[in-house]
Amino acid sequence: MEVSKEDDSLVLLDRASRATRGKRMTKLIDDELEEDELFWNQEALKDEEDDDNYQEETEVVDEFDSDFDEDEPEPDEAEKEVEERPQNKKRLIFPGKTLPKKKTKKKDLSKLDKLSMNEKSTQQPATPDHQDAPDDVEGERIVRKSTRTSVIVRQAERDAIRAALQATMKPIKRKKEGEEKRMTQEEMLLEAAQTEIVNLRNLERVLAREEEVKKRAIVHKAVYSGPQIRYFSKNGCSYLEFKGLSFQSQLSTTSVPYPEKAICAVTGLPAKYRDPKTGLPYATKEAFKIIRERFMDENNNIKKMAMGDLFDSLVGTGFHGKRKRLPTSNRRKMSHLSRFANFGMTSIVDIESSE
Repeated sequence: MEVSKEDDSLVLLDRASRATRGKRMTKLIDDELEEDELFWNQEALKDEEDDDNYQEETEVVDEFDSDFDEDEPEPDEAEKEVEERPQNKKRLIFPGKTLPKKKTKKKDLSKLDKLSMNEKSTQQPATPDHQDAPDDVEGERIVRKSTRTSVIVRQAERDAIRAALQATMKPIKRKKEGEEKRMTQEEMLLEAAQTEIVNLRNLERVLAREEEVKKRAIVHKAVYSGPQIRYFSKNGCSYLEFKGLSFQSQLSTTSVPYPEKAICAVTGLPAKYRDPKTGLPYATKEAFKIIRERFMDENNNIKKMAMGDLFDSLVGTGFHGKRKRLPTSNRRKMSHLSRFANFGMTSIVDIESSE
């Protein structure tokens, strides 16, 4: 590491100095000095010899006047004195800026001579700058040569990379505008065959998709497979078609006899009504009353018989008898049967006599 540092220092020491070394820096420093001189040598900053407004005063020992204790004058009087003085102000010009020139209609010859002298004086100090120009040009040429060589090397590298990429890439065929390649009959037939194959494949895909959609949309209902009777008419004739069975047992070929008409239990006339309690048919209002009266009488007799059986059982005679008592449910059934056993056998003569 120490050897490398010594080599670097030797290289720096052995480097030849340039002919134009430090010239630009000196030029910038000279320009700054000139601008400072121009700024501080302005007329506004110079001391005028014949300045009536300013006069140097000698230092005098402080002396108190007799009117020292008196009041000072009012401020209005001091302001009036200040206003009476003429206001001659001079502007400061900063470096790099110029004052606008006033338009003068008439120019004196003396002023023109002064202007020409000033122009000559400004042109004279500009000559040393031109003398340093060749040295600057030589330095710029050296720099340009070095930059040109680096640019040329980079450009050569880029060209080599582009050539390698173009060699690896396939050439892009660009059709010229307005020119269309005319196909031969064989090429057209080959293209048609290829398009046909592609179209058939696409058609198969579309049909398969449609079938899938239909399968999803269709709802499979249960189909009836049992015996059927089909009715249809053709050429003015109607037909019945039997499927699955003969239906002979279900079809009735013989006519059913009409049900017998109900007859009134009292009058023997065709009955139009039926008593809801007894279930007997009746034709007139009077027959309905008779049916109800008989029904009430039979109910009273049943109650009396029940009371007699109860009395016998209480006295003791009922226990010695050979007859067995029936349960209440069977007794009621038997009483109803005995009551309506001979109900329809009553004669019409008895009804007329009762009326």
